[in-house]
Amino acid sequence: MKIAVCDDESVVCRQIAEQIQCVYPSFQVQEYFSGEELLRDAAQFQIIFLDIRLGGMNGMETARQIRKNSSKAVLIFLTALEEYVFQAFDVEAFHYLLKPFKKEKFFRVMELAVKKAEDGLSENRGQRSIVIKAGAVTRKINIDTIIYAEVQNRKVTVHTADGSLEYYGKLSELLKELGENFISPHRSYLVNFSYVSSYCATSITLDNGTEIFLAKQRYKTFVQQYLQYIKRQKRHLALEGKETEKK
Repeated sequence: MKIAVCDDESVVCRQIAEQIQCVYPSFQVQEYFSGEELLRDAAQFQIIFLDIRLGGMNGMETARQIRKNSSKAVLIFLTALEEYVFQAFDVEAFHYLLKPFKKEKFFRVMELAVKKAEDGLSENRGQRSIVIKAGAVTRKINIDTIIYAEVQNRKVTVHTADGSLEYYGKLSELLKELGENFISPHRSYLVNFSYVSSYCATSITLDNGTEIFLAKQRYKTFVQQYLQYIKRQKRHLALEGKETEKK
């Protein structure tokens, strides 16, 4: 899961980022110090912590722009003044934290935000796609069909359940688009957790039999994120079971 923390006080940003990664070490946390800076990347985040009183574009206007761009991110406002809280309803804010906030309160709000964000990801699963331009051809690819991708001499090859596609680009840029169900176990590869059959300290075996290198320095991160993926899948199946029972 990707989380943004936007506050013009770098100390506050660092404090929140550290607290998040203390409990959720596999989450990616990015710090921003202005609304303008955040808006450039806002679409990629599932949760956004946003200070209301920012220099330049304030937090409320930043939130309006985020919603205008159709982002469904879980918004949590940071503020020292309660008078701003009521405006939060205009931008569908999930919660707010009054500064200085206590750790217990922060972690409770964070837990609820993660659950809401994961529910949102579950609802969108199977519907997300990316557009890749390969020469004169532009193709729309369902993200869930991507098994893995590799790069060689700046040429990226995307392997899907329906075949392969080559184009010139960067794996790092592709990973940003694909989301949390993908990981880069080696600088030359991206892997979809959904197709992982087994792994060891040096390699990952996919359902189609392909063996992918697993860099030694990335092994711990891979295991952490893969376990998080398994937990998300179990939670998703449990929710589906409850919905079936209701019907």
